[in-house]
Amino acid sequence: MRFLPLLALLGCIDPLPEPETVTYGELGVGDSRVVELWMMEMNVEGYQQTIDLDTLQSLPQVTLDDIWLLDLPLHGLIENSLLQLSDLPVDEALLLPVAAQNMRTLLRTTPDNAILDGTSMEELLGLSAVLGIPAARPLAELFEVEVTDRILPIDAAATALVDGLIGSHPASQWRTGPVDAAHPDGQWAVAPGSLPITVGDVVSNFEALPDRFAPTETEWGLHPGFIEEASGFSVIDDEFAMKVKVNLNAIPYRGVDLTNGSNATVNSTGSQIDTLFATDDPEWLTIDGMVEEPYISDMTVSIVENDGFVSIGDDPNPLPYGNSGAWDLPPWEVERLISAMAFEATGVISEHDIVYKLATGTDAFIGSLDDTGWLTFETFNNVGNPPPPQYMWDLELELAQVRMHDGGLAEGEADVEFNLHDVSVGIVASELVDKIEANLAGNPAALRELASAITENSIGDADFFYIRPPPSTEGPDAGDWLYFILEDDLPLGDDGGAARPYSYVNPGFYADQGLSQKVSTAAMANGDDVHEKVSIAPGDVLFMSDDVGAVFEIEVLEKPSLHRISLQVTRRS
Repeated sequence: MRFLPLLALLGCIDPLPEPETVTYGELGVGDSRVVELWMMEMNVEGYQQTIDLDTLQSLPQVTLDDIWLLDLPLHGLIENSLLQLSDLPVDEALLLPVAAQNMRTLLRTTPDNAILDGTSMEELLGLSAVLGIPAARPLAELFEVEVTDRILPIDAAATALVDGLIGSHPASQWRTGPVDAAHPDGQWAVAPGSLPITVGDVVSNFEALPDRFAPTETEWGLHPGFIEEASGFSVIDDEFAMKVKVNLNAIPYRGVDLTNGSNATVNSTGSQIDTLFATDDPEWLTIDGMVEEPYISDMTVSIVENDGFVSIGDDPNPLPYGNSGAWDLPPWEVERLISAMAFEATGVISEHDIVYKLATGTDAFIGSLDDTGWLTFETFNNVGNPPPPQYMWDLELELAQVRMHDGGLAEGEADVEFNLHDVSVGIVASELVDKIEANLAGNPAALRELASAITENSIGDADFFYIRPPPSTEGPDAGDWLYFILEDDLPLGDDGGAARPYSYVNPGFYADQGLSQKVSTAAMANGDDVHEKVSIAPGDVLFMSDDVGAVFEIEVLEKPSLHRISLQVTRRS
């Protein structure tokens, strides 16, 4: 019990009796044993408990993985990753696989370097030649950019990747959390475009990230995953520590293991979780040792291509995308992603026309973009054939598909894989801390397992325990109570899970040996509405069963003192 030494030194209490160490044999049918239980409070207000990295690393991984800290927005990380790939020096880019080089080229495409050969926009080359203008000029005007600006903005590309590639993976959609009425399966929705982060992730530097985003079945089929490798996710340093202020009764509850009629203890932390943390204090939680600008040292990202050439649309319906085959693809395939990137980028382009005239002043060529993104062309005076009508995103998809296969790559061979180094996560430490503090303050129960593990003081296998509320308690809540344990009360094993199964068939207290007349209730009493509990007085006789189904009679004897009770436990079957 980690709080006891400190408080004893402060002179708050007299030394407490050590937990009983006598080992009894199993009670046989008809055997009885008298057990004495006591109730003592040692209330601590605003005591600061420091949970350092060593403490966290000593806890079971399953405990750490259950403590959700925040949903980390991924747009910044993906945008920084794309920028790094796009800005990679030529000598380094030449070392990339051909498909990754082509992806880099796509990100760097401008009206000035766009290659229209082999696309439906090839007619624009002939028209430009007749008019004596570079093809880059009308292309730039259509996109409302300068001729040397990117056609595909990095932020739009990042949004599409986060929504499509990452957002379609179940690991970015759901996280485990407490089971409650709104989440009976313990599954909680993740904020869109985010990665749920747990204490386990932070402590392990995200070693499990590739496994989390491994191939997984989805409504669209098997998601191939996209993180092949990730290492050096630097979020915390060696000085990491969480400092929390707690208000609690640090003494464990005394209970009885019916199997042998012996004393046992039950960790009191879990039952106080709603009031455990001093969240009304602005400094109830402080976090030290966060890396100022978190980053990933190495990450390999992969994106798969569809095995065939995806046709672009020739009809503006159905809105808003048209009839391109790209929108029928799984959201993680390259062609669907490029269409989504271009669709995102087109949203900032206004409805407008571009008009080019002959030297005589008469119209020669008009390109019109409407408010849906549908692009139409018209030529006059025999200057040439206009490109076919299409959506702006289909224009970009076709350009991209042709360029993706540069270097001799056949259809289906343009899967993209590229390695990134020292990529900023895109969020600074202070923002992370603010999010963590807000989330834990709003849901302190998220720290239940951590608090229980740090203050683990359960000894033995209690089936029930004794509660006596403070002397100031009046009315029906006053006096002595027996509480039947819940699964959350079980002692923890080395793996962080319950040390034994919760296998009670008839939890609660009964008036008869057949366990047909329950006298306990989970109704609210003493701030508790989850345990089966019963108020007791000398002379009461109760019946209950243990975790293997044996039935016991509990006779309440005369009280030895105000805060003690004496029980005679007899096995009846």
